[in-house]
Amino acid sequence: MRKYLYIVILFYQNVLATSPISKLDIYIYPEYYYSGVMVELNGKVEESTLPLALEMVVPATTDSVFLVSGIANDESEVLPVTINHKESNSWVQLDLDKPSFRIFIFYVPFDTSFTRKFNYTVQATVPLNDFHIFIQEPLVAQDFTLVQESTVNKDQHGITFHQIHVAELPSMSAKTIPISYTNHTTQTTMVLLQQLLSERSQGKSEAAQSKQVVPQRHRLPLWEPFAVLGILSILVGIIFYNQKDYSSVSDGKKYCSECGNKTGIGNKYCASCGVKI
Repeated sequence: MRKYLYIVILFYQNVLATSPISKLDIYIYPEYYYSGVMVELNGKVEESTLPLALEMVVPATTDSVFLVSGIANDESEVLPVTINHKESNSWVQLDLDKPSFRIFIFYVPFDTSFTRKFNYTVQATVPLNDFHIFIQEPLVAQDFTLVQESTVNKDQHGITFHQIHVAELPSMSAKTIPISYTNHTTQTTMVLLQQLLSERSQGKSEAAQSKQVVPQRHRLPLWEPFAVLGILSILVGIIFYNQKDYSSVSDGKKYCSECGNKTGIGNKYCASCGVKI
């Protein structure tokens, strides 16, 4: 009886244990900028627990793990972490001596097919309380499936993120996130995003050029209509003058239409040229 009571006490002590990790956000990026998965763990350690040594599980196909201790800046040192294979799992040991840390895990769980199906497991030798897991849905993904209940959000580029909240995870307990989708293009999110941004930029440039190129329209100066009317008046006057009827009567005289000399009103023939009037 005491044995079972001891086990129960240990169990509840483990569950109710305070985590030395005060904040933890885990970001999973499938096929973001390379044909694999990048996982970023961004956390803070309670200063009263420093220095902190812990172990955590990493995927069996992990290529490399890097630790950035302290606040991320240009002077931060990126340290490679040794991967230890124990039984069916792979583990890394982390020696944290600063309040802030970032861990990067790179692994390739895919084969040559279009189907993407993999898991990511969170498990550590210390309890983890009230942390979040963010899964980026690749832009190239089709039929994206996430069994775990999540909250969906989108960033400024339209990329979908699935957020999972974990209230508590006791020491050595495992939280596994299954993820599956298809990628028929074999492209990454970064490549497709660059193409989309390039197309948008090109479209804006063409639209701006079309607005700048304004067709030249002829505007008629105010003086042109009057000048045209004046020229027409002169032409009409000249034509009228050339077609003037010299046989018209003026001051009681009659003019010959042939030579233009005056002749009498009653004369039927011109006295000068003899033409019949």
